[in-house]
Amino acid sequence: MDWKFLFSLLGLALCLSPVRAANEASALVVVYNASDPTSQALASYYAGRRQIPPERVVGIPCALTEEITRQDFQKTIADPLRKIFLEKGWWKMAGGRVSTSTIRFAVLMRGMPLKIQSAGPGVAPRTDQPPPIGSRDEASVDSELAALGLGEVPAPGLVPNPFYRRFTPILQAITDPGLLLVCRLDAPSDLTVRAMIDDAISVEQGGLWGWGYVDSRSIKDGGYAEGDEWLKTAASEMREQGIPVLWDKAPETLPVGYPVTDAAVYLGWYADSIVGPFADPNFRFRPGAIAVHIHSFSAATVRSVQGGWCGPLLARGAAVTVGNVYEPYLTLTAHLDVFQDRLMAGFTFAESAYMSLRALSWMNVSIGDPLYRPYAAWQRMQVKVRGEKKDNWQKYRSIVLAADGNVAAAAEALTQTAQATGDSMFLESLAAVDADAGSFDQSLALVNKALAMESRPLVRFRLVLEKIGLLRAMGKISDLRTLLASERGKTPGA
Repeated sequence: MDWKFLFSLLGLALCLSPVRAANEASALVVVYNASDPTSQALASYYAGRRQIPPERVVGIPCALTEEITRQDFQKTIADPLRKIFLEKGWWKMAGGRVSTSTIRFAVLMRGMPLKIQSAGPGVAPRTDQPPPIGSRDEASVDSELAALGLGEVPAPGLVPNPFYRRFTPILQAITDPGLLLVCRLDAPSDLTVRAMIDDAISVEQGGLWGWGYVDSRSIKDGGYAEGDEWLKTAASEMREQGIPVLWDKAPETLPVGYPVTDAAVYLGWYADSIVGPFADPNFRFRPGAIAVHIHSFSAATVRSVQGGWCGPLLARGAAVTVGNVYEPYLTLTAHLDVFQDRLMAGFTFAESAYMSLRALSWMNVSIGDPLYRPYAAWQRMQVKVRGEKKDNWQKYRSIVLAADGNVAAAAEALTQTAQATGDSMFLESLAAVDADAGSFDQSLALVNKALAMESRPLVRFRLVLEKIGLLRAMGKISDLRTLLASERGKTPGA
């Protein structure tokens, strides 16, 4: 009996209750910059799409820059919002902390400042936290606001996140009522923000389907091994949940020209600005995609289509991402294994993001619709009548789940379905699992079968690359030379 899978279904059913979804919308406040007409227009658009009443759409005049001082943060953002929350009765205070709250989600619209700069070397470090953490006074606006209701928060250092690694919806969790799950709808352009909103709402109806791409670095030891472990776990969990995964373990990031197709999820690291296939301005994720690249300054700005990672990923069609505005240290970034696991369990983007974070009043930002559930359709499909038509992504997931999440155990059914549908995805995914397990002969046979049925140039190109890698790993130099000679001069667009 696969208890983990049964518990995930139970959690999914709980998360996707229509009553809960309505309650979440009623527990959300939309915040825009009253000095920016575009920010107000985006706030109205989002509120309309999510049916947020006008009284929970609030504007505060503040700077138009992404970076502000802590003094400006307190004067123009923190103090006004605290006053609004108290005057409207959303918060009740006791002992300097929020004792009860009817607001658990907040979304900052494009135009709101992004980060709070350091006051410099004169800041007195905290003695209850180790250096250098206790001396860091810079932070993201979002993370600072998440701790706004938790009492007096010293500027330097961090606040432990009471929601870290939870598996209970925020509206039902026994946790500090002052905790606010703050996300932002921000991107290089207002048109991109509108697309993020529309895609999230649309994808919730039919589900997020496509490939998962994981790009780790094969780090075995040292402090950075933790990041690779997150990606390894995320790849395994996606496979167990019926998402086909292509997992690159080379130390380098995916190279320019690597044929990424039908990308629903991308998790990788470690380059300072967008590189490889994602740097192509014509690249597009599938609508509603989840895309995250771990880097210390991935969200130093979200207004650029080329600088950093968060802005460019969103400009290329991703609906959500997470990142850091300043150096966070690896263990204090979003733990991507927890993040992806909670999304697949049916939690909202905001819940999943904050469940993955150890700290508040820190460097993290979560960019996307806080109420977005990319896998909301999964639970509905559990109760669909047998024989209802499914697309190939849905067929793939059904086959894997029928094998208790074991892709290798589903080999026969996947092979038969590939032959019946003519879709090489079933074989390529199985070949990737075999290759990761060291079964290179089996993997090569599957790649050859996939090539025999595949006509799409980009997918064929990727399959050839996979075949080259397998021949190299098997030491079949003569076969590799023959393959290279036969492919010489061919291009992905040929």
